[in-house]
Formats: sequence, structure tokens, C-alpha cells
Amino acid sequence: MKINILTILTALLLTFSCSEDFLDRQPLDEVSSGNYWATSSDAVNAVNNCYRYLGDSWYRIFLSAATDDSYSWSNWPADVQFAGNGSATSSLGYFSHFWSQHYNTIAAANNVLDNIDQVPSMDEGLRNRLKAEARVIRAYAYQQLIGMYGDVPLITSIQTTDEFNVSRTLKAEVVDFIVQDLEEAADILPDSYGSSDQGRVTKGAALALEARVLLYDERWSEAIDAASEVMELNYSIDGDYLSLFDGTNKNSPEIILAAQYIKNTYPTASATWLGAPSLGGWGQVIPLKSLVDTYECSDGLTIEESPMYDSENPFENRDPRLELTVIVPGTEVNGITIDITNPNSIDRLGQNNASYSGYYYKKGVPADIEGSWDSNSYNDEVLIRYAEILLIYAEAKVQAGEIDQSVYDAINEVRGRAGVEMPAITSADAGSQEALMEVIRRERRVEFALEEHRFFDIRRWEIAEDVMPGTAWGIYNNFDESRGDFGEFVRVEERQFNPDRDYLWAIPVNELSINPNLEQNPNW
Repeated sequence: MKINILTILTALLLTFSCSEDFLDRQPLDEVSSGNYWATSSDAVNAVNNCYRYLGDSWYRIFLSAATDDSYSWSNWPADVQFAGNGSATSSLGYFSHFWSQHYNTIAAANNVLDNIDQVPSMDEGLRNRLKAEARVIRAYAYQQLIGMYGDVPLITSIQTTDEFNVSRTLKAEVVDFIVQDLEEAADILPDSYGSSDQGRVTKGAALALEARVLLYDERWSEAIDAASEVMELNYSIDGDYLSLFDGTNKNSPEIILAAQYIKNTYPTASATWLGAPSLGGWGQVIPLKSLVDTYECSDGLTIEESPMYDSENPFENRDPRLELTVIVPGTEVNGITIDITNPNSIDRLGQNNASYSGYYYKKGVPADIEGSWDSNSYNDEVLIRYAEILLIYAEAKVQAGEIDQSVYDAINEVRGRAGVEMPAITSADAGSQEALMEVIRRERRVEFALEEHRFFDIRRWEIAEDVMPGTAWGIYNNFDESRGDFGEFVRVEERQFNPDRDYLWAIPVNELSINPNLEQNPNW
């Protein structure tokens, strides 16, 4: 994995100087390992660099295009359209972006952990806290990697030349390593920080990530315990769902960990990838009918069951999260009406750089967009929030066979969010393990749309082979007679999913070419 030598050099060259906001840093002209690690500020800045690498993973939104939620009309810049559609092969370089970025993050964290003890006369409390922050960021990168690739090289220190050709480590061993790192970090990290350090890794972030990893590894009892610890901390469900994702509520009590961005200093391009053309975007990652149909009616029943569902007016009387997440025809965003049915609109169905499905995402679009090709978005990428912890707790309890009132309370705390207020789930609605899991799976899907969870969920539940193959559908076209699909649902693409291959991504071919000890995943 020769990428890591370049990564370490980059990590040293991109260390940042101090200012009021810990991410608002300007690069030093020259930093070398020989004269670095001399002061506490050096250590703080090196850890800040780890956050920068974490923030470079803004392309997570593209993971939704590898699920039944979304479609992307281009695989640039994140190498993801749909992993498994026949064109995504390891020989074409797909999947390398995620591999490289997460190992960049790991290398930056290892740089801190290998060198921070060199700093003389440093407050030991600060030193230990910074180590804990780096370990949590590294653990996050490994959680992503094992979910995508399975067994991956476990690299815990800066590599020497002799250590390039590492083999893959069993996923179970990586999980154990992650859990131990997170438990030890949680014992050190504070519950919260002052305003100048807002957004740094906390005790809650370490425990929350541990709960996720344990849930994904089906260690139900341990996941319950970790989630319960987070539930005892000072987090809560926010009453303004959309504000969690549009940049106007960065310090919400629901956000546990986020990749932070700063306008004009450290921006992202989410407005471009998600925004409709009228908002200066490309409409590149767009929702599919499958996601839209998952939202219940406002009576708490599915569209197949509810008497409130009207196929002629399909967006009326629905879970409010539908129109908080998806732009349906006629929705106003940032003062602009987005209507794909208007033949004169640049947002219209099938227009160049416009939606192929007839839908756009509203969630994740910043509250102000500055015209075409806006790469200056400042809205943070939420990585972990309290709603996830509640649903982790509920799922782990159900899977462990411990169905009690606390399960319903956790689910209903998410559904009962102010501004959403969906009917509570009771034992009369879902009393069995099977029925509750159906509720939890649907709730996770609609609550976390575009937040990467669906990518991992359909793989760990092993339902991707059921939900991915076949036609990906869009909106019902009852407005454009010039199209061949008038009077039908829009066909977006045909998809395939090979269960003997596609539950894991391919190890990038460039990594295989430079490391003979790496083995490819099956059938790639």
C-alpha cells in the first residue's frame, strides 16, 4: 500500500496553524518531521489535520447511488453509480476513491499516534485527549472500510518501506480492534467542548460509533449497552429536521459527529451534486420511486395499506419527512420553485444536468446557493446523530429478543420529532420480532435517506439481492406527452446484483498491482 508514504508526507505538509475555529486553518509553508512535534500547538494542529481528512469524505452522498434509494447519472467524482450494474469493475478503477480516502485518514491518525509522545512539556490530559480523538477518527475510517471491502489491511502505525506489502486482516479482528480503541477513547474524551472546539470528537461520538460497529457485527448485547450509554448523555431529537443538513443548525443537540465545512475556507460541493439546475446544481444524485414509496401516509400506514393514499395525488397526506427529504413537483427551495413538469424549466424531466427520475433531493442542499457550479457549500456532513442511536438500541433489543416498552419508546422518539409527529408504534401494530424489524428497517430508510446508512443496511441484512435488481423507476409521467413513457412511470435504469460478488466491493486494481500480498474479493 505505497499510497501511505505519500499520505504521510501530505499529512505533514497540510498541518494547520491555530485560530478561533479549530478547522479554520491556513497551511504552513514548510513542515518536516525533523523540526515538527516540538510544541503542544504542533500536536493540536496535527490532530486538526485528521479532521480535514475526515471532511474530505464529503462524497459519502454518492453511496446512496449504490442502493435502491438513489441514482447518479455520473460516476465522477466518487467512482459510484451503482456497484453491480455490470460496468463497475475493479479493472476500470472503481472503488479506489473510498479505499484511498479512508486510508489517507488512517495514515493521518497514525502520524499523530506515532509522534505525539515526542512533544516535550505537554499537558498529559491534552496529550491523551488528542490521542483519543485520533483513535476515534481512525476507527470511523476502518468501520467504513470493512463495510465496503470486508477483510482489509489493519495498519496501526506509520509504515516503513519493509511494511508496504501488507496482507488483509480478517474483518472480525478489525472489529475487535475498533471496539477496543473506541472503548479506551471513550474513557478519556469529554462529554462536550467549549465553543472554540465545537465539533471535536466527544465521549458520545466514541460510544455511538462503537454501538454502530457492534450492531453491524450482530453483537446485540454489547450494542445495547453502548447505545444505552449514549442515551444517558445530553443528546436529544431536534425539532427542525431539515436544518440538520442545510448548514443552519451545526450545533444541534442531535448531532454527535459531523464532517465540518467552512464557507470560503474549507467548503464542499454538495450544492452542485444535489441541487436542481435552478439552484445552480447538476441534480447528479437523485431519489428513486422506491425511496419515495417507502414513506408512510400520515396515518402511519404504508401506501399499500392506507385509505389516505391517493395515486392521483401521491405526495399528499404523507410522512412529513418525504417533502423534507425529496423535492416533489412544485416544491419551493431557497425561494425558487422546482417543477419538473414545467416544459420551460431547466429542472424539467430529462433536461441536460437535470433529474432523470423526476425527483431531486431537498435534504442536504445548503440554505443558500451561489449560482452555477457552487463548490462553496458550508453545510456539514452529519456522520452520527442521536436518531441513529435510538434506532440502534431498538434494533439490537429486538434482535436479542428483548422486546419491551423501551423499544417502542426509542422508535417513537424518532417518529415523534416536532414537525414530523408520525403516529406512535405500539405492540398492537408490531408485537413480534419480525413485525418490529420491518418497522425498524423502514424507519431507518426514511429517517436516514442520503446519509450512507442504506448502503450498509442492505448489505448487513443481506437484502441487496432482493431490492437492487430490476428496473429503477422514477416519477409517474402524466405531464409530458413528447416522451415515450407518457402515462407510465419513468424508467431510470436496469440494475443487476450478483449476490456471489456484490456484497463486497472490489479491492482497487492499483492496490493489487503494487502489493502482491493483497487478494481480490470473490468473483471480481
